[in-house]
Formats: sequence, structure tokens, C-alpha cells
Amino acid sequence: MTKAPNAKLMVELINVGHGDSLLLHWIPEEGNASTILIDGGPLAGERRIRETLNRVGATRIDLAVLSHCDADHVDGLLAYAKLADRLPIHRYWGPCLPAFRRHSWLFPARIERGLDQTQVLQETIGADCAISWPVEGAGWTSPDGGLSIKVLSPAARLIERLLLGEDSLSLFLEHPTPLGWLLVGDAEDSLVEDPFAELRFAISTGEIGPDQVPPDLPPTPRPSTPAEFARQAAERGVAPEFFGNSVLNDTSIVLLVEVRLGVIHRRLLFTGDLENFTYLMARHPMGLGCEVVKAPHHGSYSFVDRDKAYDAVWQWLRPRSVLVSANGKHGLPRSDFRDAALRYGATLFCTSRRSREIVSGPTLEPCCNVQYACRNNDQAPVSLSITRAGIVSDGIACARGNLSGAMPVIEIRQHVVEPSPILATLAENEIRKHIEWAIKWLRSTLADRRNRPTRPDLSPIPLGVMRQAAVAANRLAAATEMEMILERASREGKVWLSRSSRFRSDDRQAWIMPDSNDRADLKAWIDEYLVVQLAVEDASSASAVEELLYAADTSWLADRLAESLLFPRAMFGDILWPMTVDHLMRTRTIAIRTLAGAENTYGATTILALFHDESLDKMTSTLAKSIEALGDREKLQSYLQLSALALDVYYNKPSLEWPEVLNGLVTPLWLGKVLPPSGLMVKRWHSVDLPVGNLSKLERAAVKEWISGVGSSLTRTELPLEVAPTATAATLLGGGFDIISKAPARHL
Repeated sequence: MTKAPNAKLMVELINVGHGDSLLLHWIPEEGNASTILIDGGPLAGERRIRETLNRVGATRIDLAVLSHCDADHVDGLLAYAKLADRLPIHRYWGPCLPAFRRHSWLFPARIERGLDQTQVLQETIGADCAISWPVEGAGWTSPDGGLSIKVLSPAARLIERLLLGEDSLSLFLEHPTPLGWLLVGDAEDSLVEDPFAELRFAISTGEIGPDQVPPDLPPTPRPSTPAEFARQAAERGVAPEFFGNSVLNDTSIVLLVEVRLGVIHRRLLFTGDLENFTYLMARHPMGLGCEVVKAPHHGSYSFVDRDKAYDAVWQWLRPRSVLVSANGKHGLPRSDFRDAALRYGATLFCTSRRSREIVSGPTLEPCCNVQYACRNNDQAPVSLSITRAGIVSDGIACARGNLSGAMPVIEIRQHVVEPSPILATLAENEIRKHIEWAIKWLRSTLADRRNRPTRPDLSPIPLGVMRQAAVAANRLAAATEMEMILERASREGKVWLSRSSRFRSDDRQAWIMPDSNDRADLKAWIDEYLVVQLAVEDASSASAVEELLYAADTSWLADRLAESLLFPRAMFGDILWPMTVDHLMRTRTIAIRTLAGAENTYGATTILALFHDESLDKMTSTLAKSIEALGDREKLQSYLQLSALALDVYYNKPSLEWPEVLNGLVTPLWLGKVLPPSGLMVKRWHSVDLPVGNLSKLERAAVKEWISGVGSSLTRTELPLEVAPTATAATLLGGGFDIISKAPARHL
């Protein structure tokens, strides 16, 4: 990898009239230069390409890229490739021709000619050149490692659909090309043998070789004539001569170029004629942080979903400089594009030069080329020099960032300012509407779940499902920005959003935050338990009361709450338990017992009991009466008898079963499994401290008689059924708790 503080990338926006042709010439500190040619403009571009290559001193073309099959991109490149004295081309990236040939019966002559020219270009480049058709994920790196290029678009699934899909015809009927379906998860793999498995694998690698596409692709259905398809497209605003052009544009090869200049990294984006930014914005919701952007489609429309969205797209791009190649043909560049790019801080460079200044008065022309009487006759190319120190242009800037009006034409050396990037994609009012929709949708999903059978393992909603729901609700802009929308809602306390192990990953989950009614239900739910017991395993993790509550194993409670209120247990530790702790500390007496020296603890080091009465004796009496009323003494007897048996077992201690009859009354001590009651976590051969002061004389005597043989004859003494409720209450709260704080009088 280059360590070059003096390395340089030269970017030449070649003046080819209406069309695109760009040259990147990378000069590392050491080693040979690398040259990348992107598009060739119309036929007249051949001469300008040759002149520019000679001027920068190129000796070969390391990578030639044809972004798509339009004449104003391919003709000049083909004319240069036919020259006998052209430079050798080592590698070529171009559009996947079979994906379009499969639909050629649809196309008018203009589109068919572009495909033919692209085919001839591939054949002309020759066998000495490595030819492939890249999709998202393909990459190229210079020999020194200082310059890297990554393909961001077209999406692999889009090319796969054009190559193999039975429903690909629908892509041609809209303008721009519908891309929202790419935001929905892919279909599951079929168990049926796939005759095109090798082709699908090639697509998944990022580069498709011509020999990897079989000649027998499935034919496209022909439900109607090409004329009828063109008529339907015309009803949607697509001119017949341009029918199919939208798909060519929105499958443009979009390149992210990264330059490494010592510790400085600079990024550039070359967009071809891309118009629909829905997929790119969804894949990179926080933007790309590019300093230089080639204006998409010569400064034409930019879309998110089906809506023109200049501001959304340029706020997302937010480059330092924008390169535009247009001369007024087809009304390009559009004034709305120019103003939007400038509003978000870009410095604008164009192959045309203004010859008119508007000092005052309206600027109403839809094409800025007309508005400012721009000329393109024999202008020099726009040349940027990108170094560690910054970006410098040896040409004239049309306008500087944050200015949408006219700017005097002055011949100067233009230094591009380095503003702080603010990467946002939607205006505040749009974000607010989408946040409100997401909250409403999650709240509705909670209500729907509450009408279905409950289960504790229901997950929160994955981010991908939220995107699908947004697409279904015709909110594709929200789908592209779903993670950002949910993060905003999370910061506002309206939505819970899970953490992620990877930045901006689809494994995140979301759920609605409890509202005031839910909080009331949460308090009522925990208040049903007369005693809340908790166990802490790691003695070094906490000592203060509140931190002990957070260190305790609460998974049993999380499952019960998920069953009762349908808030997923995934959000219990972050949200629901802290709310519950706050309520418990305000309303309960809190007792703590440290288990130093005790046996039969099943790994617990500290246990807590939170209850309503002011003393352990009173709570034991209240609890005994409540348990007595529940019945099912056999289960109580079994739980206590097995817990006592565990005292005499050093290894393979028995698994304990919490009596279901206690589920709504007392929470079990829990460390991934049920633990014995505190009163049976004792040191062998020692007496047991039980809070029986408020029991009747007979109850005290019965419990003491059974418990008196702890560590000796206890395991041979069966607990009488009639004593089971009282013994349960006494052992749950026994063992020697210290009361740390008492519940306020109003809660006793």
C-alpha cells in the first residue's frame, strides 16, 4: 500500500459535448502510473480521449469502463478502440449484454443500436483484454494499492432478474426503473435443481464473464406486442424512442473510487446515467462521504422511488465538488439539479462555460445551460488534481457551494473548500412523518400479537421486516432510511432498537416502547407477586442494592412478562427491568442475604427478597396464608423435599421444579434454573434461621420439627402435607436476610 504523501490522482472530465468521458490517472510515489478510462462520449469523443491520454502521459489503459449502452457513452470509446495506434487496454468492465439482449424484441432502434455498438466494442478490444460484466461488489486495485475502485451498482439481484426472471418485463414499463423490490428480502432457495446455478454463483461473485452466461437463457414471456408495451410506457411518461432507456440508465455501473494518500483517504463517485437512487440510499443510509461526484445523467432528474428528489439525493451525496458534462441537449443540465447541488455545499464544474450573468431578475429557465447562455464549442477539459493537501482545479467553477444564483466568470485557480459533511437523507418533516408511521405500525403489531396465543420467545421486529412493511405501505423513502428513522425514534424514547455487533447491519430489531398504559400494566403485573426473589451469581459484580438488582438473573421474569404483556424478552434488560426496578425500590421492603459459607446454593452468592410487609416475620405469615389458599400441597412438598435432599449431594444435584401454584405469588430464585429456597441454603450441621415469629404456636412447632434435622436426619424426614404451605413461606424468607430498606407506609 502506498505511503505516498506526494502521490497524486488526476481527474479529467473530458469535454465531449453531450455525453460522458472521464480519465483517472493515478501517479503513486513509487512504481508505474495507473490509468482508468470511464466512458467515451459520442463519436467526436475519440479525438478528445486521445488528446487527454497524450497530455497526461499514459502508456496503457489499466481499466476501461463503459457505464451503460447509450450512444453518448459508447460511441467515442468504440471509435478510440478501433484506432490502430491506441493504447493497450488490459481490463474492461461493461454492461451485461445478455441481460438486455434477452429483451431486445421490445426495444426501438435507438436502444438496439446502443447494444450493437457495445457488442462491437467488446469484440474490438480483443482477446488480450480481460472482459467482464460487474455488479455490486466487484473491485479493482492499482498495483501499489493506493487507488481502489468498487462497484456499488447495479445490484446483483437486478441483473439476475433481467437475465433469468419471468417477471422482468415490468421493469421496462416505469420511469424511473422500479427498484423498491430490491429492499425486500430475497426469496428462499428452492429445493428443485437449478439449471442456472453456475450463472447465479457467477453473479454472486461480483463479476460475470461472457463465457459464464449460457446461450439458452429462458425467453421472456410475450403477453403483448412491442407497440403495446411502448404505448403503456408512454402513458407513464416514457417517450417511445426512449422505451427501455430507463433500465439502461438505472443499471449504470456506479463506481466508488478511493484514493489513499498516506493517512488521508479521498473518495470519488462516478454515477453513469443513474436516476433512481432508492437502492443506493438504502444500502448506504449514512451517505458515502465522497468529495467528488460526477453528476448523474448529465444533471437530469434524480429520484427516490418514483418521486423527483433533488434535495434528498444531493443532501445524501453532499460532495465538495460536482462534475457535469452537458451542452444543453435534451434540456440538460437542469436548473433544479444545479441549485440542489449548490444548496448542499458543492462547487460545480461543467464542460460548458457561462457567457451570461443575471444581475437581477427571475431565473426561470428549466435548463441552466440556456439560462446562462453557456458555450461548449472548444472548451478545455475540467481537470482536478487530488493530493494529500486537497483538491485543486485548473479550470473555472460554474458556481460555489451554498449559492444557487449566478456567479461571475473569473479565470482563477480554484481551491475546493473542505466543509464538515452532514450526512442526512430526508428533510426533517419527512423524517417526522416516517417516525410517526413506524411508531403506529409497531403499536398496531403489538395489539395484533395480543389477540393471538402468547409465547415468551416471540422476537422483536427485524429491521428487514420494517423495511418490507414500509414498502407495503408505499413508503419507499422510509424503507431506504429505516435504520436512521428507528434510531431517531429510539433517541426520542418512542421505540426500542437493539444494539448491533456490526455498524449499520440488518440484524437489528425494533419494538414499541411502553406507553403510560403499558407502564401501569407493568406495575400491576409485578405487584401481583407478594415476594420477588432474585439471585446473583458473581459476587464481584455488585454490592449496592440497585446494582445488585441489575446484576441478578432476571430471565424467568423476562419470560413471564413476555407471556403476559407481549413485550419481547430481548428488550427486558435494557428497558423493562429498569422501569420495574424503579417501581420496586419505591414500593417494597428490600432484604439481602450474602451466602458466604453456605451450602446448597447452586452457584448463587447473593440473594434478594423484595416484599410489601415491614418485617420478615409478618411477610412469612401473610405469605403462608396466601399459599394455604392455593392448594396443591404435593408440589410444594416435592419442591422442599428435593431441596433438602440436595444438601446431602455434592455432585449432580437434583433438578428442582418450581411449583406452578406459586407462579403468580412468588418468583423463584433463578440462575438459569430453579434454586432451593433461601432457608435451605445453609451450612451443614448448623441450625436454620427461619422468620416464624408471627406464625401460630402449632405452625411454628411443625415447621421447626421438620427443619431441626438439617444436615443429619432431614433427608429421612418426610415433610407432612399439612405443613407444606407454612414451611414453604418460612424457607423462602429464611436463612438470615438483612433488611436494607423498608417500604413506605402507604405501600404496606
